[in-house]
Amino acid sequence: MATSSLGLDLLRLAPLLSSTCSLLYAWDQHFFLGLLNRPEIRLRSRALLPTYFTHVFRRGLPFVLAAVAVSFGSGISNLLYLGPSSPLSWRCYVAGSVLAAAHLLYVPWIAPSCHQLLLLSPHSGDDDDHDPDPNALLDGWLSVNAWRSLTVDLGAWIAFVVATAA
Repeated sequence: MATSSLGLDLLRLAPLLSSTCSLLYAWDQHFFLGLLNRPEIRLRSRALLPTYFTHVFRRGLPFVLAAVAVSFGSGISNLLYLGPSSPLSWRCYVAGSVLAAAHLLYVPWIAPSCHQLLLLSPHSGDDDDHDPDPNALLDGWLSVNAWRSLTVDLGAWIAFVVATAA
């Protein structure tokens, strides 16, 4: 059974599209969650943050895992099924796939702040509360998220751009 040219083109584009989604979502997370820690909002967002982060995290985690899985899986599929269109393309699909999977290597650094934010009560941050400061936990999460976005997510995207164009 012959594979259509459109099907091959879509397979070549799949890791680029999914890594674009991953990179854009990481930027959106950083932008929108970071707004809650701006100096003029920080104190007022303190009580809202535990509940808000819980909803964002639980809805976003499946998307992030799916984007990583599609980027990695379609990158490897290009290597196995199609073979390289050029040595540069082959190396870039390898690099992009490895970098997409490396997104998960940041879990040990990001999990503690996520875990603590998810366990906070909706009233954390009240004056009489002894829970950790949700804004400080979010600062830690945002820092790791920025590094992850600028290293493995951006790196995977660049590799897949080159692989697709080569």
